[in-house]
Amino acid sequence: MRKPPSIGWWPTGEHKVRWWNGEHWSWVCLDTDSISQFTWYGNKIDLSQHNVKWYPRPDSWPERSKT
Repeated sequence: MRKPPSIGWWPTGEHKVRWWNGEHWSWVCLDTDSISQFTWYGNKIDLSQHNVKWYPRPDSWPERSKT
């Protein structure tokens, strides 16, 4: 599995993102989720997901979020 170049949120599908902590992926979050849902799911390690396909961060994301 190719790992993302940095810790942070990464797109993993249409309307889906996951937090990469440098070792593990979080549970999936949808772009329509609330802040509290992002906090909850982003802190849950998804040990069942070993081959998450992630994509480069889009240009529309804030500049400081890009690697």
